[in-house]
Amino acid sequence: MTARDEIAGQPADWFGDMQHFFRGVRGLGKVAVSRHAQARMQADGIPFAAFEKALLEPTRPDVPDGPDVIWRERDGLRIVILTNPTPNVGAVLVKTVFRVERQARGI
Repeated sequence: MTARDEIAGQPADWFGDMQHFFRGVRGLGKVAVSRHAQARMQADGIPFAAFEKALLEPTRPDVPDGPDVIWRERDGLRIVILTNPTPNVGAVLVKTVFRVERQARGI
């Protein structure tokens, strides 16, 4: 069993289908996807295509959430991104991905 199997509790071939590094992402540049984010997508049944679309084609501008954290959203998916990860290897890091529900709005 590999480290990836232990982290996700899933067969290693699931990760083989997922791209874990993106170059030239609009507004971010190079983007790495953490093993935690990959495992979370698998556990929550989030299709890789939906994640990729949310990352590459967000419907709204990025939202800052602290000095080194932003998030992107599209179609009910939120991607949490560390803009200055440690260690910094020249890419931002997708820390986690999860589904969000619309909030009720007052009239």
